Amino acid sequence: MPKIDPHQSWLPLEARAAAEPDPHRRSLLTHVRDHMEHEIKGNLDALMETLCASPVYHFWGANVSELRGTQAIRDFYSGMMARGGQQFEVVVERVVVDDGAVITEGQVKQVYRGSALLAMGMRELNGAPIQPDDLVLTRAQLVTVWPAAPDGRLVGEDIYFGHDPFLHAERITRADLPDYYVL
Repeated sequence: MPKIDPHQSWLPLEARAAAEPDPHRRSLLTHVRDHMEHEIKGNLDALMETLCASPVYHFWGANVSELRGTQAIRDFYSGMMARGGQQFEVVVERVVVDDGAVITEGQVKQVYRGSALLAMGMRELNGAPIQPDDLVLTRAQLVTVWPAAPDGRLVGEDIYFGHDPFLHAERITRADLPDYYVL
């Protein structure tokens, strides 16, 4: 069984949407589900269609930042997809929905190549030197608030990281990845 399986990320939202009796809330859950699938699969145009005309993203944690507007967010996703960084898994443990937002909570898992970690200035992991061909799996607790417009399109994301993702990093091998994962 893979240690990371990004295509599992949206399944809890899909299940929650299927069980939601309120049509508006079911629509919000489906928009978040679609957004997550398009992001992880790297479908940029379809991903951008899930957003309102003037989206705003906030990233909270050690490096607080904001992205404002369609072009800034398109550029963000384009850069992430060019590096393969969209291939993360969110292990969704909790989904909360009301008439104006969806909240997801769980762990985000991400794979880094050793060369990327070296470029970030990291030289060792758990006491052992990092090699360019290493594969490293990180985990971090993640809460995302997905505010939505009345038509269901996402107004943005408020992303809260619980801790440094490298706190529980581990080396993995290609065998720990699903077949579809692109290195």
